[in-house]
Amino acid sequence: MSATVGLALLPGVPSVPSGYPQPDAVVIGAGSGGLTVAVGLSSFGKRVRLIERAQVGGDCTNVGCIPSKALLHASALLGSAQPNQLSPVGTLAHVRRRRNHLRDEETSEFAKKKLIDLQFGTARILESGKVEVTGDNGATELIEAKHIIVATGSRPRRIPIEGLPAERYLTNEEIFEVEEPPNNLVIVGAGPVGLEMATAFRRLGTSVTVLEAAPQILPAVLPEAAAVLHRRLEADGIDLKPGMVAKRFDPAGNTLHVGPLAGGATGRVEDVDAVLVAVGRLPNSEGLGLEELGVETGHDGKVVVDGKGATSVENIWATGDVSTKGATTHAANAWGRRIIKAIVFPIAPAGKEPEHPAVTFTSPEVATIGVQPTKVPTDVRRVTYDLAKADRAYVDEVTDGIVVVDVRRFSGKILGATIVGPRAGELISVFSLAMKTGTRFQKWYGVVWPYPVYAQALGNVVDQFMLEHMKNLHKDFPRWLFGRLRRS
Repeated sequence: MSATVGLALLPGVPSVPSGYPQPDAVVIGAGSGGLTVAVGLSSFGKRVRLIERAQVGGDCTNVGCIPSKALLHASALLGSAQPNQLSPVGTLAHVRRRRNHLRDEETSEFAKKKLIDLQFGTARILESGKVEVTGDNGATELIEAKHIIVATGSRPRRIPIEGLPAERYLTNEEIFEVEEPPNNLVIVGAGPVGLEMATAFRRLGTSVTVLEAAPQILPAVLPEAAAVLHRRLEADGIDLKPGMVAKRFDPAGNTLHVGPLAGGATGRVEDVDAVLVAVGRLPNSEGLGLEELGVETGHDGKVVVDGKGATSVENIWATGDVSTKGATTHAANAWGRRIIKAIVFPIAPAGKEPEHPAVTFTSPEVATIGVQPTKVPTDVRRVTYDLAKADRAYVDEVTDGIVVVDVRRFSGKILGATIVGPRAGELISVFSLAMKTGTRFQKWYGVVWPYPVYAQALGNVVDQFMLEHMKNLHKDFPRWLFGRLRRS
């Protein structure tokens, strides 16, 4: 069944219609960024045509944030005393039901919104201000609008694995459709997607092996933070293999041969049922007519946008992971709001782009914000705190965790933070607010934190900084001044 026909069965949801009035803006893609723009513009009285070729909600609702976090939540309940505890097979079915329910609700909701005309079909930009939409039945419609917003998202990057049958090759688009957990799962890629799925499927009873080409898991985070998670995941029974990639698959013995990126196979994983490839994303920028229009894209195919979300062609905008900004759901939403502001208040300045936090929802969680180089500059003080020393960690029997914060010497400006531990995704939001508002560590000093909460760890970090700050003012000032002159 096609997506268009299936969604048309929902109450109040038309299939590819005709006769809609010409809009003020066309939004191509009904994922996180596209929905944000559509709702925002309609709130200012703009009529929006929202074009979607597959399913409302995009990757986040259908094959990303929602099913992955639902699976992490449901799998964590296995073995507990919950009254309606599910089996591993039932857990996977439960996650699909929850995902589908939300998608159906979103589809019905947006199909009924005033000033938003939801249309299913494939869009192509013919020229600035003109979009052609083709429905499942082949019928086309020409839409004219002053503004066109590209929010077509991305797709999983697929890498060839010699000998691996198609039915054993999974990405995030297939993993949530498996009927039962595989006995033995190999995950290629130890980024957020790979490690979250490793966590969930290990809880479901699957034997999990994770390969990562880089020398550490979560290559984008500080080594000391990655090491904390590495220890915890191995303690949970996940076999982590940094510095290793998939080389070839032997169907006769269901054996995956592995080895370093440069070189031949040096090891093997036996009795492999499935391989989940989680090695990045590719933007859905092809087939939209962008190249013919001269819209600038990067070497990776992402649409280049400025501080307002505008492309190189007037009145064509882009948000989400099809663009050079907005690779996460919350970032896509944030850039969608920038586009709304630029369209509704065109003379208003874009403003400084805030730092975007990122969270990996493993156990423990890993949260980051800002830039934290491995080698700390001389005008930066790095404060590290063992989260296991917090009183709340003691009562919760948490034995491993870390908080690492980089603060500009003398000025107290926060440059970046990494947290590994329970509630890390919530705690990082404190830094997000402080960095957006320019609240320096001196202003944090004396803040009263409820007892006992994990946020007290942040208070301990501030105390450490302020102690060193007050003892070393005579040294920190020239370091800060020299650093400022160097940066300018």
